[in-house]
Amino acid sequence: MKLVILDSITTDRNLLIISLERYFRKRLIDFSLHEYSFHKNMFDCVNFQCEKLPCCFINLSETEQNGLEVGHKIREMNQNSIIFFTSNSTRHAAEAYRMQADGYFLKPIRTKELEASLDKSLKNINFVYKKIQIRSDYMTMNIPLKDIIYIEVFNKTCIIYTKQKTITSSISLSELEEKLKKEGFLRCHKSYLVNMHFIKEYNDSGFFLTNKQFIPISKRERLKHRETHLNWLLKSMHD
Repeated sequence: MKLVILDSITTDRNLLIISLERYFRKRLIDFSLHEYSFHKNMFDCVNFQCEKLPCCFINLSETEQNGLEVGHKIREMNQNSIIFFTSNSTRHAAEAYRMQADGYFLKPIRTKELEASLDKSLKNINFVYKKIQIRSDYMTMNIPLKDIIYIEVFNKTCIIYTKQKTITSSISLSELEEKLKKEGFLRCHKSYLVNMHFIKEYNDSGFFLTNKQFIPISKRERLKHRETHLNWLLKSMHD
């Protein structure tokens, strides 16, 4: 999904970027983010007519209506575009909603308000999710990360358990760990790599997953793994 931010204030732009990155990464949704200070540069770089579903965040200043004109132009170029306005005041809110804007945020933008608006506007969209490419039985497969529950190694073969099926691969668990450790996956045992999105609860011995599967934790690094999971969980809640 292409995200476009138009805001001449660098600090505000950076804060919004952080919030958007957290939102889409937490949901394992593939996205690209493009930021601009001036609308002319934006229109030079982004071909809105060819974009399937651009999601735009346009800042409105107190004294100028250029942002509203930019929003109108984007909608004329692409009726499917998603448009949010940001502002320091409510002065242009009524006009923004008359043009059927998807949201109007007062600065500083609150994370919960932003996420609720995004959830509402994007709920019926078929996203392109982050995937990992795996070689299995002489075939190359692209598996969405959101579908992987956990991975187990047995007799030097990795068994990937997804929501839909089980996939085997000769790739090493260490290689998978390196690819997935920044995507919410935890190597909690020498034989297991678990997607922390599916951890429901835990005890001293391991994790219980949402599919009722039990995943053991390495005894020597028990506290480390539980701390890693707790930190990830707290960060997800904060995001």
